[in-house]
Amino acid sequence: MTLLRTLAFFGIPGFIIFVGLYVGVPIANDLGLPLIVSWTAALWLPIVLLLGWAVARWRRTHPDESFRSRFRLGKLRGKDWGIILAALVVLQVFEVLLSGTGAFFAQFAFFAPPVIIPELFDPTLSLEAGLTTFFGAPVEGNWWLILFWLGWLVVNIGGEELLWRGYALPLQERVFGKYAWLVNGLCWNLLIHAFMRWNFVTLMPISLTIPFLVQRYRNTWIGIGIHGLGNLMVLVLLVPSIAGWI
Repeated sequence: MTLLRTLAFFGIPGFIIFVGLYVGVPIANDLGLPLIVSWTAALWLPIVLLLGWAVARWRRTHPDESFRSRFRLGKLRGKDWGIILAALVVLQVFEVLLSGTGAFFAQFAFFAPPVIIPELFDPTLSLEAGLTTFFGAPVEGNWWLILFWLGWLVVNIGGEELLWRGYALPLQERVFGKYAWLVNGLCWNLLIHAFMRWNFVTLMPISLTIPFLVQRYRNTWIGIGIHGLGNLMVLVLLVPSIAGWI
């Protein structure tokens, strides 16, 4: 995957997501579509479609290669779990240390978030236990939000890691060699996450760490583990809020 193809592969879906969230969501809101529906569709539909194309292309060009082999879904050993957990701890520390940069950059017009944005992504809010709304939906008593978030994680983690690390990274390695992880991480941060560009500093550690470790150990499950466990922590806030414990 040459540099031009890399920029297109990451940049086109990143642009579509950006337009969907900054233009499509406000239009959907005016039409009465719930934020939890419009934001989810705008963010994940391009990723799901691109992943479907990537899988179809792989099956057409390499019909004899197994899915696990092509997308580097090797077995996780005890050592791999240690790497996942260690990386997760370090990345959480970096996220805490850098969390203030999002609110700082969001003050400037170029980095400003969209007009309509879920609480989870709003750089002006500090998420704490006792959530009253989640993606615009009332929280207390609505246990279905847990299923929504678990479904979100399946698409988020499965789609992104399979696409950017499982599919794209091996192709980038053919061109960029040992620096493929760097190209992959920068494109993931700056192009795919252009819709939340105020957070580019906070996202940089995880954006570079995941592709580095996946390339180093040639196992996409490591990226899935780090990405998945990190986002699963939202349940620590969501469950007590739904139950009304706080």
